[in-house]
Amino acid sequence: ESTRQVRISTEESLRRARRVQRLRQQVSMTAGRVAELRQRLGQHTRRVEAASEAVETLTERRAAVQERVREAERALQRIPDQISSAVVKLRQDRIILEDLRAMLARQRALVAQQLLFIFPIDIGDISKTEEGYDEQGAIVQGDAYGGWSICGLSVIGPDSVRRWQDSEETAAALGLVTRVVDAVSRLMYIPLRFPVVPRGSRSTICNPMAKATLTTQSTAALIAVAEWPLYMLRANDRPRLHMAIRLLSVCVEQFLCQHGVVDVDRHQLLPNLVQLLLAIEGCSFAL
Repeated sequence: ESTRQVRISTEESLRRARRVQRLRQQVSMTAGRVAELRQRLGQHTRRVEAASEAVETLTERRAAVQERVREAERALQRIPDQISSAVVKLRQDRIILEDLRAMLARQRALVAQQLLFIFPIDIGDISKTEEGYDEQGAIVQGDAYGGWSICGLSVIGPDSVRRWQDSEETAAALGLVTRVVDAVSRLMYIPLRFPVVPRGSRSTICNPMAKATLTTQSTAALIAVAEWPLYMLRANDRPRLHMAIRLLSVCVEQFLCQHGVVDVDRHQLLPNLVQLLLAIEGCSFAL
């Protein structure tokens, strides 16, 4: 009997031991699951914190964008007033500009009148003709050089000059024309296509394009071709004087084109100069 009881108690103890072992295994498994859950919970917590920071950053950006939008709306509301004030200012500036243009035109007209008074130009019989040169430099018949004078000085065609007095009178008259052309260039603030060098009866006219084509030649030859004399010291200077007069006529034609006159006869130097001064004077009445 006692043996049976001992066996029963032993079996009961074994069952309890196995139950305790199973319970310990369950506890260890539960502890592992708890650690895993804690780890997952930590990961989720960090993700939530990162999401919270991102939400805060986006909220701040949204607030900044909303503030910019409000500033843009306020600036947009100010634009019509700014446009109105700018339009008023532009109108005032335009009125001032028109007044300045009118004043400048009147001053130019006054100077043109004074030039016509200081350098009186008399148009004579322009039907007088003589030999001249065409656009290619060839001699042609019928170019009108004579028949006009400035300050009482007549210009005789280069081919008709036979005396020293005629040559000097022509040179002095061309020097006065050069002075008027230079004054018009300064008055209009327009550079001449062929710059003139007013030196009285020894005036010259320059051809800047000749300097670019003669860079390999000597300085003396360069100056001799780049500057064309408006006077004649010897018979060999006639072709050069023809070329100088033609370049001077081109300068007058340049200003006439500036005033809308395109049909210009280059052989009528002084009539074209009178037409130019009258056109400058007439601009003050057109404004």
